[in-house]
Amino acid sequence: MGVIDEYIKYIQDKKKLSKNTVSSYFIDIKKYMEYLQENNIALNDVVENDIISYMIELEKSNISVATVSRMISSIKSFHDYLFFSHKCILDPAKSIKKPKVEKNDVDILTEDEVEALLRFPKLSTPKLIRDKAIFEVLYGTGVKVSELIEMKLEDVSLDIDYIYCNTGKNKRVIPLSDVTKLYLEKYIKEGRSYLALDEEEYLFVSSLGQRFTRQGLWKIIKKHANRANINKNINPSMLRHSFAIHLINEGANIAVVSKILGNTNLSSLQGYLNHINKNVRREIKEKHPRKEYQIGGQHNE
Repeated sequence: MGVIDEYIKYIQDKKKLSKNTVSSYFIDIKKYMEYLQENNIALNDVVENDIISYMIELEKSNISVATVSRMISSIKSFHDYLFFSHKCILDPAKSIKKPKVEKNDVDILTEDEVEALLRFPKLSTPKLIRDKAIFEVLYGTGVKVSELIEMKLEDVSLDIDYIYCNTGKNKRVIPLSDVTKLYLEKYIKEGRSYLALDEEEYLFVSSLGQRFTRQGLWKIIKKHANRANINKNINPSMLRHSFAIHLINEGANIAVVSKILGNTNLSSLQGYLNHINKNVRREIKEKHPRKEYQIGGQHNE
């Protein structure tokens, strides 16, 4: 077993990193090792300047700051493993700093855009029924795309209107709205039965009758975004964030929404708070029972 394989096994089995993170780290480390080989640098001989030179090469190739930041995380993790498993004497990545990634506002669709995206002119084929159900589940439950493609048929309980999200660290039970249930049930009865191979256990399947890949599912989402004339750059989190923020703007408790999302990331919650409709803020100021009192305890005459 090569050193990369040993490292991947370590972060998978011991560190319990998600499949997506393991996959990203594997790709990052392979590229890094290729760079070292091309420059005749043995792993044991790597010094901090070699890693900085690699970072400069990455930045020259127009890779985004966020991607560079993640690749540095991969390299730091890799060298940390090599050092503590006594495969290398030194950890040359120890002092390397990641570039700061600017935090932008959470990117969401408007309610009108969501309406256009979910408005299918006809559901005349099993694939169209499937695509409609995919959008209704993504927007209706806030699950991640990675969670959706891992969802199995047995994770759906139409009798009690719930789906079970059984992927990753944030396992949870999510209630289904009437609309989401309607189209999910239609897909299972009228779409999936024509598409899925007999032994296939996953809920959403491709035209080959097997579980979707992440890339395959996003091709479908982008195709329907074009159909709906949505010019925004749809990304894997946009429907999830839209679900959360639209719920909060309708008066849903942010803690409840966060629980449904399985989201413990405080920066994400702050992003949602920044999106709360200004009307909600105004209503709190105007209708709060304490609005007639000024700071300092003096009554507002």
